[in-house]
Amino acid sequence: MGVINNKSRFACEGIRFQRHNPDGTIPTPQRFLGFANTVNLTKVLNNGKAPMTIKIDANPAETKIVDFSGAARFDRVSVTEAVEALNKAEFTDITFCQDLRTSMLKGAYASGGTPAKLSVRLTNNDPVAVTIDAGVYGLFYGGVSYQVSIPVDITLDEDEDTTLIFIASSIGKQEDLPAVNDPVDVTAITPAMPLLTGVFTDVVQGVNATSIANKIQVVSKLAGALNFGQSARFGGYGLEIISFFDDETINIGLPKDVKEKEEIDLEGAKGTITRMIIGAMLQGLSPVVALKKKDYHLLEMIQGGILDRENGIYEPPRSNESEQPTFYAEIFSGLYGAGSSKMGDTVGYERILLRSMSGIEGDVPIDAKAWATYAFNLTATEYTDENGNSFSAWQEQTLSLAQFDALRLKEFRIAA
Repeated sequence: MGVINNKSRFACEGIRFQRHNPDGTIPTPQRFLGFANTVNLTKVLNNGKAPMTIKIDANPAETKIVDFSGAARFDRVSVTEAVEALNKAEFTDITFCQDLRTSMLKGAYASGGTPAKLSVRLTNNDPVAVTIDAGVYGLFYGGVSYQVSIPVDITLDEDEDTTLIFIASSIGKQEDLPAVNDPVDVTAITPAMPLLTGVFTDVVQGVNATSIANKIQVVSKLAGALNFGQSARFGGYGLEIISFFDDETINIGLPKDVKEKEEIDLEGAKGTITRMIIGAMLQGLSPVVALKKKDYHLLEMIQGGILDRENGIYEPPRSNESEQPTFYAEIFSGLYGAGSSKMGDTVGYERILLRSMSGIEGDVPIDAKAWATYAFNLTATEYTDENGNSFSAWQEQTLSLAQFDALRLKEFRIAA
């Protein structure tokens, strides 16, 4: 629908927060990232296993037991080993792989969708044996990235061949697929396989997903250890959404960060002035969010530190920990028409998306005969996505009543 214009905004309906991916991008169901290199899971595994919960939008959460018994060492689990364990858990419509751009653990959701697959037969034409080392290999073809995980080394003697199945890193139909028996440019494979030649032996067209999802949550101690939601570095329970509705917010201030205008003068010998005026520039926002209740999950999400959820102990970050986690937030406020209005006369809602923020908890005094309010001082800046595209610090959108109700905002939070 179009813009709901000439309406008045009254109060805040609610706000919700979620951490970024470890690379600073907003997580989506089609791209949520975890750790790179290796990770120590000894503290979260019990007999090599641990639970993990995934929730898509407002749909029911799904909990599975993830078995890492195939890993060589629990204190140095690789991305390849994590991919194998997570895919064996068979979360509905979720596929895990190693992201080619960042080398991080990556999850992708597609309901009813399948990726394209390219089967490649590689042949050793050299009289000396060639070994393909175990690991993750990428193939870039037709503008699409594909990858395959090789669990063990493969040694090929002269004229010996092997077939690898490369799977598209994105879900849905792929264009410009090769034909069977087309030659493979092995220089398009990374890491390189210079001594081999290849042909495509089978091509499977991808299928578009039948439904669209907007939000992903991945929570549990295991999810945190796997660095979903930057949790391995800054503390947390994984990639969770924390929301405040039902009149839980008190006030949200959105003062703008502005670089003041400049007037640069050049004065002549007789006192005449030549002036250049550089206009004021908008740099971002400095939101201040005040809440009724102390929420330690939100405190850990925004400020970092370590929250022991079992014993109710929170340790803030130390003075030598200068870096902070990043996150995004969405603010929802009711819109009303002209004249006298009642709270139920909402004609639509305004949604403000703050794309990239960091922050810290404000002062919380303990006063006699006074309720405490819990404030967070935040900084919202411009945002860059995984493709290098730059976006403004915030976005404003008007929603109809039907669009707002379809979001089912109160059904997102997962009890932890």
